[in-house]
Amino acid sequence: MKHPTALRCLSSAVLASLWLVPASILAATAASDGGIDIGEVSSSTNAAGTAAARAKALRESPENQVQITHQQIRDLVQPGGSIVTALSAAPGVQVKGYGSGNGASRYQIRINGIQVGFALAPGNPEKNGLSVLFDGVPMNNPLAQYDGWESSETPISSIFSNIHVTQGPGNPDHRWYDSMGGTINLIPVEPTAKAGASLDLGGGSFATYSASTMLQTGSINGWRSELGGGYTRSAGFRTGPYHAPNQAEAFFAKTIKDFHGGHFSAGFFFSHTQEFRSLYIPASPIPGVTTGGYGQPGELLSQGTTGYYYTVPTSQYFKNDTAHMYLVYARLMVHLAQRLSVDNTLYFRSGYRHHYRVNDYFPHTVNTEDFTGTTRTIGDRLAFHWNLPMNSVRFGGYYQHSRYESLYYGYNPAVLASSASKPLFAADYYDYWDGATAFLQDDFHPISALHITPGLQLINYHVQFVNNSEAAIPPGSTPVTYKAGNNDNSYTKLAPSLGINYRILPGLHAFAIWAKNFQTAPAAAYGNYQQATVEVPKSPTDINSYIGGLKWHMGAWQAQLSGFHQHLGNAVIATFLPSDLISKLDRVSAIYNGVNLLLQYGKGLGFFAGTRDTIQHAYYPSYLPAGGSPVIDARMPGTPTLILGFDAGYRWYAANTRFAVRLSDQYASSVTTFNNNTNLPDPTRLPGSAYNIVNLGLSADTLAFDSMIPGLKRVGVSLMIDNLLNRKYNSQGYITSGGEYGPNSQGAILVIPGAPRAVYASFSASF
Repeated sequence: MKHPTALRCLSSAVLASLWLVPASILAATAASDGGIDIGEVSSSTNAAGTAAARAKALRESPENQVQITHQQIRDLVQPGGSIVTALSAAPGVQVKGYGSGNGASRYQIRINGIQVGFALAPGNPEKNGLSVLFDGVPMNNPLAQYDGWESSETPISSIFSNIHVTQGPGNPDHRWYDSMGGTINLIPVEPTAKAGASLDLGGGSFATYSASTMLQTGSINGWRSELGGGYTRSAGFRTGPYHAPNQAEAFFAKTIKDFHGGHFSAGFFFSHTQEFRSLYIPASPIPGVTTGGYGQPGELLSQGTTGYYYTVPTSQYFKNDTAHMYLVYARLMVHLAQRLSVDNTLYFRSGYRHHYRVNDYFPHTVNTEDFTGTTRTIGDRLAFHWNLPMNSVRFGGYYQHSRYESLYYGYNPAVLASSASKPLFAADYYDYWDGATAFLQDDFHPISALHITPGLQLINYHVQFVNNSEAAIPPGSTPVTYKAGNNDNSYTKLAPSLGINYRILPGLHAFAIWAKNFQTAPAAAYGNYQQATVEVPKSPTDINSYIGGLKWHMGAWQAQLSGFHQHLGNAVIATFLPSDLISKLDRVSAIYNGVNLLLQYGKGLGFFAGTRDTIQHAYYPSYLPAGGSPVIDARMPGTPTLILGFDAGYRWYAANTRFAVRLSDQYASSVTTFNNNTNLPDPTRLPGSAYNIVNLGLSADTLAFDSMIPGLKRVGVSLMIDNLLNRKYNSQGYITSGGEYGPNSQGAILVIPGAPRAVYASFSASF
């Protein structure tokens, strides 16, 4: 839909805002330099005061928000593990992975059924439905053919101090382009006023080991700076000829300068991951599918015959994913007047992913895929805060430009001696994405017990598709290229919201929020891997979200009970089928309903316990497969009805040492699958998808050695046993059309198992 007047107005507003602050130090985001993305809370060097302000802001917010603390991260993330593991501390969140638990593995994250991250099978309308932020800066690729954001982009958990989770689109002052089901802000450790250092070493099962450090300069001429980084590696838990190892490293730096009336900060983050993936495993034996290859002599290949974690050798299947990311950002906050402040963030992100796969398990015309995806993003977000006696008004906007290139070569040395320089199939696509928003939000509190928060966001998206495949053909080769035509598309939408929070009794609040948001479809909807010009979406994907409930906090007790109803419309599911060298576009709508409960008790020392429980129902009111008839009320694959979590433990202090023991239990009910034959959701239950996993953690932090080693402040050791009862379960799976294991496997279920029992130990020291 063309809208020259609206676009000019919006562009003018954004451009005008950029002149307000010198471009060299533009900065701000929904999170302050203190990393607290909860409205009224600004950065503070007083930890106790900041914690109290956080808790108050969370209670008075109309949104369903959870702050995951540094202590919870230490309790939940194993040495060298992924920071996203800690998200299980929030109700409504499910984290599923296929690796051995270290940060180089990729995980799928769902909030109330809406996901981001690794997805083995198609059939989910939102593979990029959660915004993931690094210190308030967005990391999602808005047009990614794969998963938009991968957990392996942040592989070193010790870099982070806490996580802020918002369910649903949220208020417009911290809503981003992919904030459909929620927003996750990964908040790094802040530079401190005093110099110091920390060291973390870990190791354990599956030849896993990790090391990380953080150096603090303290205040030097008013500048506080830090340098940190780490490395993690695992040999993998799969059995058989190949274990699928992975490794990753990351580096982080940040500096902050406080001045009269504000502060300036700048940050840099880099990560690099190398991951070797193993082939999916048949859940049951398939005639002709053996350890020797398709139709070859050997034992029938399946979880029941060759072992639950068996994988074929690299001579039959080999896959390597390499990725790296650079993120640079600067942030400035200035008090312009007694009640008026402005903050601004300027950021640049460079992302790279190389996917190399060879499938020789059975003959393919194209057995080798060489795919490279690169992203370049630059953006700026400007926001004003006008604090009046009965109103807290926020207004501003952001602009972001992204360029995404998808380069693909498919070949088979056994067919016409093809290679990367002489491919059978070539594709090169450029997708340009521009997002510009302007928002206005008011927290109206006529009495201290009542907060009413209306908001309005004007959104403009511009997507341009350029087919560069002919130019990408290597000299002397004549590959197949798809002729999808170039196109240029714009969308302008209004996204309103209305929130309310009322204090019924001291510590007891009722809250509710209705919010809308809009998001562009993945790149395939505009032409990537299409045989001909596509009918591009006339409207972006939209979500209508209703979330409400009760929040309670009294002494050592904290509780939250909420319900959600979210309707997703105009969604496009794009599935690239390597065996057919095409993408299929399914157009769907989805509904997510459910109830979340958080209840926890505990102080610094003594007994603590908590439960996080979800009952949900996610389904498609309408699912229209490419070239097929609509299916009504199909259940959403991969989404469990029940997610139940419980933990309990005890902390005590003796002999200058704080000891802790913690036991946790997480249950998820079984899930349905997606059928690649029918290209539809299937009611078949995924074998082994219901699981009950128990974890045990022991730790000790001591001051006993401080007097022996100059500068030493603390020494800590920990022992973690994941999957204590060694339960066998499958993390993900689907019904195959035969593309991986040959024609006989058509209709069989292929799975990725979760990790077996693992033991990890760590040593840490602070100086």
